[in-house]
Amino acid sequence: MEKRDIQRIEATLEIALPDGYRDFLASRHATAWPDDTTIIGDADDIIEATLEYRAGFAGLPAWPDHWVYVGDEADACPYVLDCNSGRVMRTDKGNLDRAPLSEYRDFASFLASVPATHPAQDAKPESILDLIRFYLPAGIALLVMFVVLPLIAMGIRELHRMIF
Repeated sequence: MEKRDIQRIEATLEIALPDGYRDFLASRHATAWPDDTTIIGDADDIIEATLEYRAGFAGLPAWPDHWVYVGDEADACPYVLDCNSGRVMRTDKGNLDRAPLSEYRDFASFLASVPATHPAQDAKPESILDLIRFYLPAGIALLVMFVVLPLIAMGIRELHRMIF
């Protein structure tokens, strides 16, 4: 994420992000990164989700103005960053009336608890040889299925016509 995106988050949400979270967003491509659901890496998505929860998303109690949506899991229990204390919490479906499902003293503690992937693992092949190695098995399978097998079937049909 670019510095201007981080500044836009802070300006739009009228908060100051804790240093750990700000630094993490700025260094996204240089470090291990959890999946794109657990921690959202897009400024517009962060702003939109935060504003929705602050407005009382889906009839829930409105979040305080110093909370920022960080991401969630498939269970729709969002992670929230308290910009006043630096604490990260996993809320129970975003509901303030329920106790948090988990809490972390700061963003670094939260990050340490989340499995990370490395950009190199998710990167697309870079060289033409990598592309060939990556796509060759599927290409051969498609060629056999859509070209070779139909040609064999046509040949058998023609041979059957010639014989009978």
